[in-house]
This record gives sequence, C-alpha cells and structure tokens, in this order.
Amino acid sequence: MANLNPSDAARTVDAYSPAEVTEKVLGLAVSKTALSPGRQLPLTFLAGIYIGIGCIFSALFFGETALPYAVQRFAGGAVFSVGLLLVLVAGAELFTGNTMIAAGALEGRIGWSAALGNWVRVWLGNLLGALTLVALVYFSHVAETGNLARGLLATAAAKTSAGWGAIFVKGILCNLLVCLGVWMGYAARSVVDKAFAVLLPVAAFVALGFEHCVANMFFLPLGWLLVQAGVSVDGIAAETINLAGILKNLSAATLGNIVAGASLALVYRAAYGKKR
Repeated sequence: MANLNPSDAARTVDAYSPAEVTEKVLGLAVSKTALSPGRQLPLTFLAGIYIGIGCIFSALFFGETALPYAVQRFAGGAVFSVGLLLVLVAGAELFTGNTMIAAGALEGRIGWSAALGNWVRVWLGNLLGALTLVALVYFSHVAETGNLARGLLATAAAKTSAGWGAIFVKGILCNLLVCLGVWMGYAARSVVDKAFAVLLPVAAFVALGFEHCVANMFFLPLGWLLVQAGVSVDGIAAETINLAGILKNLSAATLGNIVAGASLALVYRAAYGKKR
C-alpha cells in the first residue's frame, strides 16, 4: 500500500475549500435543473416529508413549558436539524437550498427560465410531501393533546399572526442560515461532518423564530386541521390560524427565502466564480 505524504493525507480529511464548494454549487445548478420529472418529483416529495419530520420533533420541545425558554427553543431547533440532515445525506430536493442555483444562472451555466422552473416544481413537490405527512400525523391523532398539541398550535399561531413584511424579513434571515448550513454540508466529507455543519445554523433559525417556507407547509396546515377538529390549548389564541393567514405566511416566507439563498450564492460566486 502506497504511503500518503502529509499534505495528501490532510487533503482526504479536511473540508472542501470555499472555492471548491462554490464550484460544486455552480455545477449543481446544471444537474438539478437537468433532472427528469420522474426523478425530481420523488426527491422533492421526500424533502417535504423530511422537513416535516424535523418540524414535529421540534414541536414536542416547543410545547414543554417546564423548560427555560432559551433551552426549549435551542432544543427544538437542534432536533429540527434532522430534517435538513436527511435531505443532505439521504438525498432529496429542497426548495430553500435550491434557491442557490441562481448563481449558476448568473454564471451562464443555466438559463433563468430553467432556474425559475426548478423553483416552482420543487416548491410544489415539497408542498405535496409536507401535506402527506400532515395527513399521516393528523389521522394518527398523536398531535391532539399534550406538549405536541401545545407546540404545534403555538407555532402556527405565531407564524400566522405576524405581518407580511415581518415574515418576509424573517424568511431572509432563515434561509441565510439554512443555506450556510447547506454550504458547510457541501464542504463536509463525512456524515458526521455534515451533521455538525448543519446543527448550529439550523438550531439558530428555529430558536429565533425565523420563517422557512417548507417547514411552514407542515406547521400551518396541521395547525389549521387541529383547530378545525376543535383542539385548543389554554393561553393560545388560534383565531389567526386560518387559510388567509397560511397564504400570507407562505407567500412572504417563500419570497424571503429566495432573496436570501440567491443572494448568498451570488456573493460567493462573485468571490470565487470564474470571471467572465
């Protein structure tokens, strides 16, 4: 067996450099937009389910009133990261991460129409996956009582009661952190590295109450169904959990997520992309 010199050995364990990650993201813009519908739909569907799994896991902690507030929020955010880790490791197509393909369009590797078409299809596929998990959770009746009901209703009420502009800005802040987590995940060489890379950025956006449109595709419809079923929790005003509130949130969060993901990728492209 040939011996590796120290520089080669380090190269096999060190994270990919920012320039290498930038090139990877630019290349992914091509491969993601080239996916056939038969491959893209299952992967977008799975991403909606994976993020929904993170949502319901986090809601369990959000409903635990015995915990100090900061501990409750951090714990909920930390366990939410399982959703993004599943996307990165198991493989799926997530709308918020795909906003970074804007850099590929600016670089000229794909057209803007291809980027926009990808965003629409991935968003709809994520919605289908999230709603499927909503139905499974709803009909399992696990979310109707206890900490889970409190966490879900409190989260949905907070998200639907905010104004459009505030949700938009929270969407920008959210996807800045999410895409940084994805970016560092791309730099990682092992599953353990990816887990650590996504943990703190994801925990930060969840703990701070920022807005992730795919997560909200799960939280808000499930909260609405619980309200329609007569589920209530003392101290939580659920009147804002309605269809108008859901549409307001998803529109603002989606646009904010696009602004953040596209901007982050464009800045890195300016720093490390090929000069044309």
